[in-house]
Amino acid sequence: MLAPTGPAEDAPTPSCSHGKPFAYGHPSIESIGNCFLNGNIPVIDNTRAFIEAHHMVRINKLIQPYHELQSQMDASNEPQKLLAQQITSETNSNNWWETPLDQLNPRELYERYSYFSELLNLFHISQSKKTTIASSMLAPTGLAEDVSTNFPPS
Repeated sequence: MLAPTGPAEDAPTPSCSHGKPFAYGHPSIESIGNCFLNGNIPVIDNTRAFIEAHHMVRINKLIQPYHELQSQMDASNEPQKLLAQQITSETNSNNWWETPLDQLNPRELYERYSYFSELLNLFHISQSKKTTIASSMLAPTGLAEDVSTNFPPS
């Protein structure tokens, strides 16, 4: 049973049937009474540091998989970067079409002419293949003449 004990100027202290005051899990009932009577709430200085440390641990646990995934992606992108670098270095050195023609000697002009001739030939072959494939996909026009008039057979 809860009953106030002591003079009226003291804060009422709940007590149990055994006569012991409830301490609400705190080590001393006096500090709880002081909190209610004086309004002095003790400031725990290490709480903020503890909470910040806990937050940092949680953040690091969340960031760790991200860093692992990022390193895996970087490792998988390394061959692609190397290949792209090789391609750009090759294309930068082999841009034969970008050099002005008036800066070339006769041998280089002949090489450029052969490059363009080969390129034009490749375009012509590619277009011929496309035309052949497209024309072979058309339905034959003489199909009705090949079918006998007795179709379907009886």
